[in-house]
Amino acid sequence: MNFVFDLYGTLVDIWTDESREELWEGVASLLGDGEEKGASVRREYLSLCAAEKRGEYHEIDLLSVFEKMLASRSVDTSVAPSLASEFRRHSMVRLCAFDGAVDMLRRLKAAGAGVYLVSNAQSCFTLDELHTTGLYDFFDGIVISSDVGVKKPAREIFELAFDRFGISAQNSVYVGNDMRDDILGASLVGMRTVYIHTAQSGSYPELNIPEPTYTVRDHREMTELLLCLDKSAAE
Repeated sequence: MNFVFDLYGTLVDIWTDESREELWEGVASLLGDGEEKGASVRREYLSLCAAEKRGEYHEIDLLSVFEKMLASRSVDTSVAPSLASEFRRHSMVRLCAFDGAVDMLRRLKAAGAGVYLVSNAQSCFTLDELHTTGLYDFFDGIVISSDVGVKKPAREIFELAFDRFGISAQNSVYVGNDMRDDILGASLVGMRTVYIHTAQSGSYPELNIPEPTYTVRDHREMTELLLCLDKSAAE
């Protein structure tokens, strides 16, 4: 059995705040503009992000936004990853794996299950954060939306993951905390789904979203469910 996970809000508890003046003052300083230019740098960033957008489910690559900000100042764009890391560090309020998440992935791997990640995220942030939270080495394959230019709930990102991982909807279960991005998206390609409600879960009363196949209350219950599904599939 293969288990495909969402990351933020499902395996990782995260809270970022990109509205703080201190963040933008720091970015302005890193760009060489001076702290007093924080508000204008924020407007520039948001404008560049909007210009990169190519449709509802198109995912931009923030690294290219940081590269453009550097290039406009005649700064070597090779430092864009460092700028991205500093941006994320200054905007981060909380980042940690949910209690039980690491143990769950360890037990699934020990049982021989396939463990994959399909996440709406930015590679310039997420790959480091997978290492920081101790999750990276558990995944047999990773698809991050900024790398492929499309995000959940679009069926394309799931189908791309099937091709890349060599798995199918029939032998896989998607696990997530968002009813639109995760449950609706995975349902569109015929996957069974597991839903967990967390502080990061969205609410979409206007959408007709199918009920998840399974709902769990916490990561302990999730672990037992997934191990049971894996065992049943092997019998």
